[in-house]
Amino acid sequence: MTFLNLLILFLIPLVSGSIDSFDDKFIQPSIAEKQIFKNLLEEFLKLDIDLEDVSGILTTFEKPQIVTFPCNPEDVNNLVVNVVETRHAGFTVPEEHEGNVIVGGTYSWQCKITTSSKGIITMDCDNTLKLNPDVINPNEKKDFRSQEVDNLVIIYHELLHGQLMLDAISSSQEWRNDVCNKTPADKIDYSYSDKQHIVIDPLQEEFADQLVKKKDGVFFLEEISPAETQNGEFSKKITSRFEHIQLANSGIKVTYRGINTNDLTVTFPEDDITISGTLIDKTKSGRVWLYVFPEPTTTSNLTEIPQWIKNNAAWWSEGTITDSDFLNGIEFLIQNNILKIQGVENNSQPSEEIPLWIRNNAQWWSSGLISDEDFLTGIKYLIEVGIISYP
Repeated sequence: MTFLNLLILFLIPLVSGSIDSFDDKFIQPSIAEKQIFKNLLEEFLKLDIDLEDVSGILTTFEKPQIVTFPCNPEDVNNLVVNVVETRHAGFTVPEEHEGNVIVGGTYSWQCKITTSSKGIITMDCDNTLKLNPDVINPNEKKDFRSQEVDNLVIIYHELLHGQLMLDAISSSQEWRNDVCNKTPADKIDYSYSDKQHIVIDPLQEEFADQLVKKKDGVFFLEEISPAETQNGEFSKKITSRFEHIQLANSGIKVTYRGINTNDLTVTFPEDDITISGTLIDKTKSGRVWLYVFPEPTTTSNLTEIPQWIKNNAAWWSEGTITDSDFLNGIEFLIQNNILKIQGVENNSQPSEEIPLWIRNNAQWWSSGLISDEDFLTGIKYLIEVGIISYP
């Protein structure tokens, strides 16, 4: 039997969104945040998988979307004009959200009835999307395949908060009847944005499953009911790795997170993959996500370039992340056998300064102007002069 190489990283839930108040001041995103949003949106738009249509809310980033509808004769108002637009904003939500959740992003519906005359009301929705750079580009790197899946789940999740509410504005007669009887002092019903994630959870779980499969992994979603625990404690077999051909003949890497769970661990000493832990609220079920990938094959080159490394290269070349952040990302690839450089020679004159041409290479490589091999030449140099540690 092949011995398993274990890499397990625990993440508490990171995809819960929130609704901010209309009175929040708009915060301009930093250069790094703008680049994160740009890169992540580009990756999302390139996907060729089944997912809920979020094109409507995406158009609101480019221009306001106007939805107008008449009211009934007996209503307070005669006509409602909804103006919806979305701006990418700087991340300001505290790292710990309700339930000790680490927030990966938020989509905030912030609407206000601005005029009311002659039976016509205008409702301006000046919405914001925020992405947490500490979650999307964390200092402690996990398996790059899991990171890419999580990042795409985050942006899909937040776009759904926007699209579901926009769908209600466009087609829900119940919501329209309610707004037709609003005054500027009344509160707006945001419940269709699905803050409780009743609609969003199954959509994002199916989305994650498809993303993991595309990367030759297996996605597991397990629910732990209170009846399956003893005073909140549980231990449950998820599967055997030999039931999945892509996991049977190699080591595996597992990334996992839990909702309403504490002390969550995953073990697989031989065949079975088992989860254990405790429920935080013993009266409610817990949910556990697992991404399981086969160990990457060690080769002489970088066989699949993780997108976050190209992001890092771009941000480093622009000066938006530090030398240390960039070098740590490269060392992660080396230490996890994703990147192996051949023909490294010790340099008799070690250096602590990164040459300008290396930074230029990073910029050109991230923009697709030079090849992977050209970029690796620079990395080899950094190893030879002792700036990057190499086994």
